[in-house]
Amino acid sequence: MKVQVFEFKEEFAKGVEELYNTLGWKFSPKLINIWKGLRNYSKVLIALSDDRVVGKVTLDVAFPPYAEIVNLIVHPEYHGKGIGTKLIEECIKISETKGHNIQFLMTEYDNIPALNLYKKFNFYPAILSKRKQLWLFRFGKGSFVENFLKAHPLFEFKVSRKKVSFHGEKFYKISFADIMSNAHLKVYFRGQPGQEGTMPRIAGISFMEGKKAFDLVVYETPFELGIFNYGEGVSLKIEALSPNGPEVFIEKQVLRLSRNQNERVRIDFKKIRDFDTPLDYLSFRTIVASFRINEKFVISIGKDCR
Repeated sequence: MKVQVFEFKEEFAKGVEELYNTLGWKFSPKLINIWKGLRNYSKVLIALSDDRVVGKVTLDVAFPPYAEIVNLIVHPEYHGKGIGTKLIEECIKISETKGHNIQFLMTEYDNIPALNLYKKFNFYPAILSKRKQLWLFRFGKGSFVENFLKAHPLFEFKVSRKKVSFHGEKFYKISFADIMSNAHLKVYFRGQPGQEGTMPRIAGISFMEGKKAFDLVVYETPFELGIFNYGEGVSLKIEALSPNGPEVFIEKQVLRLSRNQNERVRIDFKKIRDFDTPLDYLSFRTIVASFRINEKFVISIGKDCR
């Protein structure tokens, strides 16, 4: 069976409506104009087989380096035929081409076919809940997690079932630990299960490798980056990695810390007149600004605009 993936065009509208009706979803003609207007921030992808719409997914790429994969659906008659695989492959390809190398999505604990699909693409559970909802994150080409795992292929993965404390904040946590050494990478997430509230994002990092050991954490009341150095002296360069529009402020862009030295740096951002990201039509009404530390570690702050 030949399957092709295309970005949504008006000629696919009838097929998408039929797919929605099959699944019991409502399709409004207004969606066509919304999808066309969101092309700078969101891609709606359609899977075709013999000119029939058999799958659809939305990819949001508003806030680098994140890309959210939303509402992956496949026609019931085409389950198990690789439609979902094709759509996820295209989402990853598009997002990484745009420099969005951290993908995330939401699913349910008991959706075994979906979990098996996402496992093929190295999505890791990150935010879990008792309501059977969870966020999965994938760390793609050039991401700091991928770099760590390449250097430490014999690793143990763990995920917290609930929030944990990290330098005075409460986060969800995943960890990768080299089973042959003391090297570890722990990633902390701010957010909540489900799509209520703010966009999930990386808010803390704990890194240990050889003589290097430090923690990074962002505080949002007020906005600050906390650095806690436990290893040899380290030099950290902070640079903004934010969407077009917000004006980003970094109090100090280069820090040099000796062993056991801690420091807090004020960081912030504000919307400017040119900021035109259509928050009303994305999954979250959250503006997210991210910061890259030493050209690899990524950490993010956000403002809820509801």
